[in-house]
Amino acid sequence: MGRSMRRISTGGARGVVVALAAALAVPAAPAVAASLPAATAPAASLPAASALPSASQSLQVGSVRLSACETNPTGWCGKVAEPLDRTDPGGPTIGVGFEWYPATGTAQGTVVAVDGGPGWGSTSSRSGYLGLLGPLRAQRNLLVFDLRGTGRSQPINCSGLTNFHGSTDSDAFRQAVASCGDQLDHTWKRSDGSWAHAADLFGTANAARDLADVLQRLQLPKVDLYGDSYGTWFAQTYASRYPQTLRSVTLDASYEVLGLNPWYPTTLTTAHTAFDLACRRSPACAAAAPRDPWTAITQLAAQLRTAPITGATTDLSGHTVTETVTVATLVDLVANAGFDRSVDKSLAAAADAVLDHGDSAPLLRLAAQSIGYDNTMPAPPSYSDGLYFAVACTDYPQLFSMAAPPAQRARQLQQAEAGQPADAFAPFTAAEWAGVNAYTDAFTGCLGWPAPVHSDPPITATPPLAPPDLPVLVLGGDLDSLTPAVGGQRVAQQMGPSARFVGVPNLTHITAMADPAWPGPEACGQNLYRQFTADPGALASLDTGCTGSTPPIPTLATYPEQLADVVPATAQPGDQAGPDALSAAATGVATVDDALGRWGYLDSGRDSGLRGGSWSASGNGRTTFTFSAARWVADASTSGTAVWDRSDGSVTARLTVRPAQGPDVTVNASWNTFAADPTVTLTGTSSGAPLLATMSTP
Repeated sequence: MGRSMRRISTGGARGVVVALAAALAVPAAPAVAASLPAATAPAASLPAASALPSASQSLQVGSVRLSACETNPTGWCGKVAEPLDRTDPGGPTIGVGFEWYPATGTAQGTVVAVDGGPGWGSTSSRSGYLGLLGPLRAQRNLLVFDLRGTGRSQPINCSGLTNFHGSTDSDAFRQAVASCGDQLDHTWKRSDGSWAHAADLFGTANAARDLADVLQRLQLPKVDLYGDSYGTWFAQTYASRYPQTLRSVTLDASYEVLGLNPWYPTTLTTAHTAFDLACRRSPACAAAAPRDPWTAITQLAAQLRTAPITGATTDLSGHTVTETVTVATLVDLVANAGFDRSVDKSLAAAADAVLDHGDSAPLLRLAAQSIGYDNTMPAPPSYSDGLYFAVACTDYPQLFSMAAPPAQRARQLQQAEAGQPADAFAPFTAAEWAGVNAYTDAFTGCLGWPAPVHSDPPITATPPLAPPDLPVLVLGGDLDSLTPAVGGQRVAQQMGPSARFVGVPNLTHITAMADPAWPGPEACGQNLYRQFTADPGALASLDTGCTGSTPPIPTLATYPEQLADVVPATAQPGDQAGPDALSAAATGVATVDDALGRWGYLDSGRDSGLRGGSWSASGNGRTTFTFSAARWVADASTSGTAVWDRSDGSVTARLTVRPAQGPDVTVNASWNTFAADPTVTLTGTSSGAPLLATMSTP
C-alpha cells in the first residue's frame, strides 16, 4: 500500500514531542559534550541550549560524535554505518543519518520522530517537529531519524522514477519501477565481488533494526516514538520488536500492519462517508447543495466514462493550460480527498456544476490543482520515489504473488479484479480503482519489481504488540480515507490494552501536524499529542474536549455562474442595501475564500479568479491578498485587499464588488478560519445605503 503525499505534506511538517511524566521513572539523559576549538572552550563544555551550533563545533552523544548541520534551524547531524543485510555479516554497509536537537532547558528525555511516505526524509520536516514540540522543547531532546534510503540515510535515487512524467497506470511507469529495483540489485557489492540483492533490504524490519542500534549507540534512555502515516507502520513494527527502548508511542493516521486487506476496501467506503460528513457539517452545503455529494460523484463518473471533459484552466504556476478530466482523474480526486481538504471542499459542487449547467470551469481547475499538486509535480529532493517502491513492494500486501514472474503477476491481478463484486468499488469498477495513482496505492506499481530473496515481515509477533506498561496513543481524523479511522481502531486493539484510539472530527490525513495549505485544524491533534507525551501514564484520562470544536471544512454548496445565482448574505437590523447588494457582498466573500483555499497550492503568489481577473498574495504568517477584478461569477468582479493571519485564523477584508448591472458595493468583512462555526460579519454601503449582514463561509 502506498501512502505518499508528493508535495503536500510531510514535506511541510510532521511532529513529535514530550515532557517528562512524573508518574513514570525516566533514566537520566545521556552525557553529552561539545567539542570546540581549543582556543575557544575546553572540549568538555556544552554550548548553551539557546546557542546555535557552528561549523567548527561537534557534540558527543553516547559513542557518536555529531557535527553541526548545514540546515535551518541548525541542529547536530550524525551518521552511523549499518549492515545493508544483517544476514550477510561480510556484506556492505549503509550510512544511516539523523539530526539531534538538544532540549532548550534541562533534558529529561528524548523524542524520536519518523516521517511517512514511505520515502520522505524525516529531517526535511525538522521545523514541523520542533513546532509540534512547542513549549515541551525545554524538557525534551529531539532525534529526527531518516529511515534507510531517505534523507541523510543514503537516499535511493532512481532517476527514471524521479523524472517520470505521465500516468502511473502505464507500462512505461511500471518499467521505470522495475528498473529501479534492478538498479538496487546492482548498487552494492559483497566482499566476493558479487552484487548484493538489495531490492528487498529496505523494508521496515531492517529500518527498525537500524533505529534500535542508533539508540543504543547514542546511549539514550527510553524514548517517546512518534510516527505518522507510513511512520505508524514503522512505529508499530519497532514497538513490537523493541518495546524495552520506549517510554510511549504515538501513531498519527495509522493503518494495520497485521491483517491488512490488499484492496484497502475501507478507503472508498470512508471517502463516501467523508464527503457526506463534510457537507452536513458545513452550513452552506447542508442548506443548499442540490444533491448529496456521493450521488453527484456517482453521476459524474457515469458521464466521464463515456464523455471526458476537456477545457482551458489555470495551473498552479498561473499559466493557461488545457486539462482533460476522465474517470481515471475522478478516481484520483476521490483518493486525494483523504489528505487534500480542497477536494472535500470543492468536488461535489464542481460535479453539480457539470451535471446541472454543463459548467466545467470549477472541475477543470480542481483537477489541475489537486492532480498537479498531489500526483504529477516532481517530488522534492527530500523524497525518494525509489524507497517508496522498495518498501511498498517488500512489505505491503499485493493482489498478486511477488514470487511469480511479472507476466504471471499481471494475470493474477486481472483475476483479482474480475473476482470483485460489481459494486465493490462503486461508482468505479475494480480495474478503474486499481488504476489509482501508484503513489496513493501501489496496486499495479510492483508488477515488475524484482522477486524477493529475503523473507523479513515487518511484524512477527502476535497481538498484543505492546506490553501493558507501554502507553500507545492512536490518532485519526474522521475524514481520513487514506488511513481510515476504522483501521486506527483496529491498530489500537492489536497494540493491546495499553493503547487508546482518539478520533478527531473534520480532519483528513494526519491530525497533529500543520498542513501548509490549511493551517489551524491540527490544533486539537497537537493538544492531544502534547498532553499524552507530557504524561503517557494518564492516557486513560486524556482530555479530549477539543474534539468537539474542530473547525469544519467550508464545503461549497454550489458554484454559481451568475450573480443572480449567489445566495445573498443575511440582512441584520439596520441594513438598507437590499438583496442584490447582499448577493454582491456574498460574492466578494466567496472570492476571498476561494483565494485562501488556493494560496497554499500555488507555485507563486499570483493566480487568476475562477472566471477571470487576478489576485496576488504576499507574506507568510500574515498574508495579504490583493484582488484585481477577480471574478467568482461571470457578471461581477471583486477588487480590494484581505489579510489572513495564519497564526490565529483571522481574516479581514476591504472589498469593492462591481456587478455588470447595478451599483458598486463596498464591503468590510471579517471571520475566523479556525472557528468551529465560522460566521462572516459584513458591513458596507451600496449607493449610500448601509449594508449590515452576516453569512456562513461559502
